[in-house]
Amino acid sequence: MHRKTQHTCTLTATSLFALLILAACGGSSAPGSSSNAAPLTFEQFKAQAYREPDTGVYIVDGDTALESEKQLRAFYEKHSAEWAAGVDPGSDLETTSAPLIVNLANGGDDRWGYTQQQNLTYCVSTTFGTNYAAVVSALAQAGAAWNGDVHFQHLADQDGSCGPASTTVIFDVRPISGQPYIARSFFPSTGRSNRNVLIDSSAFGNIAPWTLPGVLRHELGHTLGFRHEHTRPESGTCFEDNNWRALTNYDSASVMHYPQCNGTNRGDLVLTDRDLTGLQILYGPRPSSDIDPVYYLSLYGDLQAAFGSSNWTAAATHWSTNGAAEGRSSSLHFDVRYYLSHYGDLQAAFGPANWAAARNHWLSNGISEGRASSPVFDVGYYLSIHGDLQAAFGSTNYAAALQHWLSTGLYECRRSSPTFDVRYYLASNPDLQAAFGASNCPAAYWHYVQYGMSEGRRGAP
Repeated sequence: MHRKTQHTCTLTATSLFALLILAACGGSSAPGSSSNAAPLTFEQFKAQAYREPDTGVYIVDGDTALESEKQLRAFYEKHSAEWAAGVDPGSDLETTSAPLIVNLANGGDDRWGYTQQQNLTYCVSTTFGTNYAAVVSALAQAGAAWNGDVHFQHLADQDGSCGPASTTVIFDVRPISGQPYIARSFFPSTGRSNRNVLIDSSAFGNIAPWTLPGVLRHELGHTLGFRHEHTRPESGTCFEDNNWRALTNYDSASVMHYPQCNGTNRGDLVLTDRDLTGLQILYGPRPSSDIDPVYYLSLYGDLQAAFGSSNWTAAATHWSTNGAAEGRSSSLHFDVRYYLSHYGDLQAAFGPANWAAARNHWLSNGISEGRASSPVFDVGYYLSIHGDLQAAFGSTNYAAALQHWLSTGLYECRRSSPTFDVRYYLASNPDLQAAFGASNCPAAYWHYVQYGMSEGRRGAP
């Protein structure tokens, strides 16, 4: 996040991207500019670019990192060609106003995969000193704001050695000082050494009307793959590039839109309803009582071929109209084949392969009866062994217990089945810890269901 200035859209003078937007603000120093000013060569451009002294990354548009000179050159050449062709940075000729926006990497959306998005782990360096608690709190608030099928997790036991060399976490959060930004982050495709959220000391002074949680809501948006909204043509200024895909209609109030780039978010940086819609489009909705569309679509290549890899609505519709009747697996917490085979009374009532009827029974009766619904989830058992849930919901409110597991218990690594203990499973399999991380319980559940049982791995002591 860049510092505030008194100008309408010019960023700080030491920011690389300030060189590129001057024409939109009345200047003419962009590379390849068609004005009377001579265009910058790449060497001149690089010499004027801001580069972080400790990481060596170049900073684009105030808070976005380019990891290498190769990336910087590609950035320069793209803009040089556009300017030489007379493309106005506030009027992008290559992009239509169509359906928040996601960065593109290697020809596809720059996003986390299914087993990563639910366990985005980070550490917070203790070198923040007296500001440490404020950073921990602000990150918790910022992560909670991105309320979809993604989950940020602070691994406090890693804070004492928090840095780019830590492979236990996906990214590190560290202090920095004297930078031309308040904070900066990364995209999912960034290499581990530069997957960091750096917070400048200025963030702990007066940054009104923004707050530290607001700034970090913006930066965590980048870590999920979201671009600055103001690079879209509707903004009319602060153009960056065309390397993005639209997810929703333009949103001038987006948490990802700079106010000084014709943004309308005049207070703190908060997520709009459209931001949350973009999040759901990219990462999927939260699971329902019988299906997790992200899980469901990730399992079946024929559905991906038919609907694409992120058409969650089509996946959910397929489950209701065809998938349940076909006995497909729909989520970690509900497996219709397991459910029917596990209960003789249901087989007697519906037959051994009437999976559509079994699914309907789960929704209408099975949940309220506290039945086991998958190899890793038994809602009756889950409620019975967690006294705090009984105190909160009562001893037979299985619907509330199910929703707790989906929203919280899964990420807290709570045991949810007499035959499967996720903490035991991770601790007993070093290869899974190496592949997913020592605290990635959602991935461990997924692995056991998809591979572990058939491989003969023990699910519980």
